[in-house]
Amino acid sequence: MNRISMATLRYAAAVARRGSFSAAARECGVSQPTVSNAIADLEDALGARLFERSTRKLTVTPAGEALLPMVEGVLGSLGDLERQAEALKNPARKLLRIGFSQLVGAQRLAVLFEPFGKRHPDVELIYKECSQGDMEGRLDANTVDIVCGIRLGRAKNRSRQPLHRETLRWVAPNGATTGDPVTLREVARSRIVLTDGSCGLAPATREIFARARLSIDEYAGHAMSYAALEEWAELGIGGAILPASHIRKARSVALENGDKPLIVTYEAVWRKDLLVARHAKAFIAYLRTVVPGILKGMAASAC
Repeated sequence: MNRISMATLRYAAAVARRGSFSAAARECGVSQPTVSNAIADLEDALGARLFERSTRKLTVTPAGEALLPMVEGVLGSLGDLERQAEALKNPARKLLRIGFSQLVGAQRLAVLFEPFGKRHPDVELIYKECSQGDMEGRLDANTVDIVCGIRLGRAKNRSRQPLHRETLRWVAPNGATTGDPVTLREVARSRIVLTDGSCGLAPATREIFARARLSIDEYAGHAMSYAALEEWAELGIGGAILPASHIRKARSVALENGDKPLIVTYEAVWRKDLLVARHAKAFIAYLRTVVPGILKGMAASAC
């Protein structure tokens, strides 16, 4: 394989983000031919086309869907390397690297963690959205300090703190709801569409059915986003189970099992053998004492 430069990877990530070569070129401060030629060289090196070009728009190919997240991962790892090297050169600089799943969401974390940043302006919080498996690996490899998600693995060297609890809701195929709430047993009669599992929602859904000793009629394809789940449900491909905050416009009903609402719990997990710096301990104390109060205030304001 030909040598691939970091600049080329940055161009590819910018094209995917912006949806055009010209917009990516403006973002990167180079000419459009520079970006176009770099992407062509990258596709030659990889042996796969990342983008489908047309006169009207540029789209990501199936190969691009598989490879571009890895490009983002390489760029993210380089950023981690640069920040860690800077921290070693400047020990006074205090960092907390937070990995989180798409299911938790950056907006929710910003609300929960912003007060800590105001109280500790000398501590820099660095956020990185990760897949479920990537979060676990990064925590074990010490390339993130704290991970936030669901169904995170347990180990003797790990500690955890619940962050937020949220109800699950049912988006029926074709919007055909029969009342609120609906039971898990009723839902089990429908075909169900799931995400690819990278955020943790799909395995959590399968686990819910397994614990209830119900079989799941799972659609063979996997959606790449929560918006796609809604669209597929509206098209009648299958129903979808989603946390309430991730439902944008589809009609949904509460989901229960045994007269109890089904809940998903988001939590923060860290390695207690590594998170020993004073500013890290301050953040853990904040998670345990301040975040619960923020959540109560959010719940009260929603009522």
